[in-house]
Amino acid sequence: MSLPLAELTGPVRALFSDLDGTLSTKGRVEGSTYMALEQLGEAGIPIILVTGRPAGWAQAIAGLVPFAAVVAENGGVTFFRYGTSLKKIYGVPASSLPEWRRRMQAAAVEVMNEIPGARMSTDSNYREVDLAIDWNEESRLSREDAEQVVAMLRQRGFSAVRSSVHVNFGPPTFDKLSACKVLVAKVLDGDPADLSPYVYVGDALNDAPMFAGFENSVGVANIRRWWEELTHKPRFITRGEEGAGLREVVSHILSLTR
Repeated sequence: MSLPLAELTGPVRALFSDLDGTLSTKGRVEGSTYMALEQLGEAGIPIILVTGRPAGWAQAIAGLVPFAAVVAENGGVTFFRYGTSLKKIYGVPASSLPEWRRRMQAAAVEVMNEIPGARMSTDSNYREVDLAIDWNEESRLSREDAEQVVAMLRQRGFSAVRSSVHVNFGPPTFDKLSACKVLVAKVLDGDPADLSPYVYVGDALNDAPMFAGFENSVGVANIRRWWEELTHKPRFITRGEEGAGLREVVSHILSLTR
């Protein structure tokens, strides 16, 4: 059983946060959440956004919002600040991307022909490494159909995971956790084998690797809707859902710095 957030102890060197259903509330980032993140940054605690959303979104977010880095496409593409510019890291060799894209496009067509109502996510045009089938954003598939999509894609040699809105799939060489370990070394000057000084907050099935890898992993309260399906559960849980839960985490981390 997960522990109440009050039992999380410091020091905390950085906050890693999911986007949909964690940083956002009903699809948008509330002003109070943005202000909380600003306060955390002012306290000297870097914030890293970790999402299944596409590289195109991540590049824009990384350029506009004071995150130390943005992990996109579940670890497929990462942007981080290097001086005044943005650097990009792929989760696969760039030379392999054309062949992976060809295979993924073919697999997506097979899935859409097999599962009634399945279609590509509207943000797939902005993806570089993975693709996404929409099951719970603009399309509506049952959980059973969404899991059949996952199974079909895994049978074809892809990594596939269901978030709160999409089934993301791509090369089986990365996930959110592997990308975050690279950032710990490259951006935070830390030891990727020791994630104890860092906190991760998430809300969905594709956060399971992070819940397993981060000693200080937190689920916002809406994670309970997937509780029985989670292969790894967060160590701590908030009282509030979505952005309200994230604000609880930020407030608690700030209390540990006083």
